[in-house]
Amino acid sequence: MKPIIPTAEQYAEFSAWRAVALSRMPYMAAMLFSVRVLNAPGMGTFAVDAHHRLYIDFDEVTGWGTTACAEVLLHEVGHLFGEHASFARDFGISKDDHDVWNVAADASLNDDLAAAGCDYIADTGMMPAQLGEPDYQTAQHYFGVLKRMMQQQQQQQGGQHGGGQGGQQGSGSGQDSGQGSGQDGAGGPFSGCGSGSGGRAAPMELDADDDLDGQSPGASSGERKRLLVSTAAQIVEHASRGRGSVPAGLVEQANQILTPSTTPWQRIIGSMVRRVVRRRAGQERTDYTRRDRRRHNVRIGGPSGSKVVYPGRSAPKVRLAVVRDTSGSMGKQELEIVTGEIVGISRRLRIKGRDLMILDVDADAHAVRGFTGAAALGTAHGRGGTDMTEGIDKALQTPGGVDAVVVITDGGTPWPTERPRVPVIACLVGPWAQHTQDQVPDFIPHLVIEDPTQQGS
Repeated sequence: MKPIIPTAEQYAEFSAWRAVALSRMPYMAAMLFSVRVLNAPGMGTFAVDAHHRLYIDFDEVTGWGTTACAEVLLHEVGHLFGEHASFARDFGISKDDHDVWNVAADASLNDDLAAAGCDYIADTGMMPAQLGEPDYQTAQHYFGVLKRMMQQQQQQQGGQHGGGQGGQQGSGSGQDSGQGSGQDGAGGPFSGCGSGSGGRAAPMELDADDDLDGQSPGASSGERKRLLVSTAAQIVEHASRGRGSVPAGLVEQANQILTPSTTPWQRIIGSMVRRVVRRRAGQERTDYTRRDRRRHNVRIGGPSGSKVVYPGRSAPKVRLAVVRDTSGSMGKQELEIVTGEIVGISRRLRIKGRDLMILDVDADAHAVRGFTGAAALGTAHGRGGTDMTEGIDKALQTPGGVDAVVVITDGGTPWPTERPRVPVIACLVGPWAQHTQDQVPDFIPHLVIEDPTQQGS
């Protein structure tokens, strides 16, 4: 069954919800006006696809009230602004984990909605605190937390299958408070936000090329990109003028969209590191904390024989350490460039937290922590001499190991005399970068990062 075009009365209801949503977060106007509204009778909730089509079961959700529907509307377009569908694709989320990813994506945006005054979402949606985690982390971070929680639960239940249920914990769209009653493909209530969140497609979602006989064409990739930039510009503009409460997480996300790193990290890290990671990924590790789903019903001695439990498999992820030069020769401008490049690595490689370790180094290695956002790099630890070899050595000692080390420095430093056991990439910044690049050993690939404020001058 396909969705249908809303009646005039239903669209009037939607317009009222949108008006309230705009009063809460006026900078989301471009996103709110971009969605193609469709009525999805029997679905029981709201859902969105990656092409900005919004599916609403008007008969069910109208009873939630205008305020609740307005906040859920902000939640759905938040998935679009957060690019959660493309992140899920880039992160390699399998169909079996779509529900879990949806919950993780919900947690990554509901904290911002709560900060903007969305009390209904704060009370009924999945919040990071429910996972025992701090606010303002990525969907990838919360996904990892959820997967570990599920594995621990399976172990406590004596290996009973508990997979795939993480997505039923509540999506922040009313389902967790018993309001969703739509049917999914398995015959149970649909719980999720649709494929636009990177989760399961809603029961009535249209195919990408299905425009409902010309009545509901999806947004093109160009339109989606323009909407991201337009919304990001509005967020930054509202924040700069102090217009109400603009969540810090949204401001940081907007700045990443508007002022991205110009360094092609995907290509650089890819050519130097991905071949190592691919080789390791092709040699998946045995994981005794989970069962092999493909061989879960093998028995010895026929159907009534003893069941054989095979261990599962898990593939390694990219894990980087960034050595940040915080010596006295690094001025404020250079440190800002370094911050921009670290944000660029995080965004383009889709990594954060334990997968992107940051080390502040002058003549010694100081603070070591997982990257949580640009704001966390505001304090530079250590402002003395310069020796990046200390940071490289410390990075190589990181528990669990790293796949590569990126050193961002002005270049006035000693370098290792022997090739390290993992790839090391040197990124040189500041006025002396061109003069110090000859000092980088041949076995350490390097590039000079130009100051964006000086480009074209």
